[in-house]
Amino acid sequence: MSAKPSPSLLQDLPPEQVLALNHRAGDWHVRRQQPGWSSADERALDAWLAEDARHREAMERVGRAWREAAQLKAMFPAAYGPAPQAAASRAAPPVAGRRTASIGQGWWRGPVLGSACALALVAMVGYGWHRWDNTAGYSVDVATGPGELRSIALPDGSQVALNANSQLQVRYYPRRRETVLDKGEAFFTVAPAAARPFTVASGGHQVRVVGTAFNVRTGPPEFVVQVQQGRVEVRSTADAGAPVVVMGPGSGLAIDPLDGHRRESAVLPEAIAEWTSGQIYFKRLPLAQVAKELARHLVQPVEVEGAALQSLPISGFLALKDPERFLLALPSVAEVRVQRRSDGGWVIRRR
Repeated sequence: MSAKPSPSLLQDLPPEQVLALNHRAGDWHVRRQQPGWSSADERALDAWLAEDARHREAMERVGRAWREAAQLKAMFPAAYGPAPQAAASRAAPPVAGRRTASIGQGWWRGPVLGSACALALVAMVGYGWHRWDNTAGYSVDVATGPGELRSIALPDGSQVALNANSQLQVRYYPRRRETVLDKGEAFFTVAPAAARPFTVASGGHQVRVVGTAFNVRTGPPEFVVQVQQGRVEVRSTADAGAPVVVMGPGSGLAIDPLDGHRRESAVLPEAIAEWTSGQIYFKRLPLAQVAKELARHLVQPVEVEGAALQSLPISGFLALKDPERFLLALPSVAEVRVQRRSDGGWVIRRR
């Protein structure tokens, strides 16, 4: 004659409270199986279990359901397929304290009901995994104004330098490191972590790395990536059929966001992200490109009238804190006039 099962401590709780408690237990169970589980995590779990006997019961139920997963896969092969051995081998040991009822006892009433309960709790463990995997452990949003440069130290040892008039979002998840460059320019020095790839999303493109140093500028007029060291992958998130470009040190890639045209180039690694020094050196750069750079830092349009003037080579140092000074000094080095328009923008004309 089998022993009478102990009554469940959860049976008197409202269903929504039981569900929330099982979700919490599922979170603990999934986290406990990860490589980063520490003694501090174990102490936190012990404290949670000691708070309420119902916490311990919920944890035991999740553990039982996880161990029953192999049996469920055998019972429902069409839904589950073959049972993986890795999950069973990494299952956490049962929590001591309350006796574990066998199938057919307590809330496991017969194979059908027992399987349904186990199925529900396996789903809860899956929910716990999903929530754990998609909850950012670290997040920060950073924005810079005109002439402002900022350096950001990330918790894994990575570094980000943010150019003027830029916006960056950083989210670190358990298995990935994600950033979004909403506008502007940033130079990333990424700490290697093969198990946690680092991505930079901007517009319809994504840069993916493990450990490297590279610069990203979002348009207009182009999305530009330059690699100083290491290797990166650039892919389109808007066009799944677009080829993935693998870039190494000294390579550059510019993508037109309007038509998707790609332009590859070579660049000196030491010349990448020279703006991090607070100034940019123009060496016989066409005035049209100089004007585009000035417009980015002035946050105002800078127009160059005439094709001949647009190709005029310009040399000089642009101090990022005072781009207007460089613009107004152009007449001293070239036969041009610089005028302010009524809309706040600028126009450069031949003198």
